[in-house]
Amino acid sequence: MRRAIGFLLIVITFTFASLYEEFVKEQVKELPLDKAVVVGTGKKELIIFVNPDCPHCRHEWKSLREHLDKLKIYVFVVPFKAWGEDNLKKAYYIVCSQNPEKALDEVLTGKVDGKNLNPPTCELLNYHLKAADIVGLRGVPLNIIPDKGKVIEGASPKLLEELGITSAGSRD
Repeated sequence: MRRAIGFLLIVITFTFASLYEEFVKEQVKELPLDKAVVVGTGKKELIIFVNPDCPHCRHEWKSLREHLDKLKIYVFVVPFKAWGEDNLKKAYYIVCSQNPEKALDEVLTGKVDGKNLNPPTCELLNYHLKAADIVGLRGVPLNIIPDKGKVIEGASPKLLEELGITSAGSRD
């Protein structure tokens, strides 16, 4: 009986994960990509949802930033109220900056941690929050590879491989 229940739970989990992936793939068409922070000059596109203080987002950013010549990344910054006012300030610091690409890198590499930020606020952050609602964001990072129709929830050590940037078994 326990095996049957365990199997059923696995099936349900994969079914809902698959349904969520299908939902996200459909909703990508509705995302305001023109409002995202766009980094990179490459041809391979990635849409990513991050939180300024998420350790997994920061780790993933460190590997992605080394390949910005091959990637074009649309970044949606999603602060979490439960993470405090500094989290929100970092989000504004990024999206309202005159140089959002630089601000994104500063935040995700920890260069502004512990600093007393007093960024301007702007309406642009609302578009990022709306984008999170559109895809039914459940957690960060959320990676979407549009040309493959692939959705990857959470940090993935195989993201660069999925993007075709590195090959299986490479340490890049």
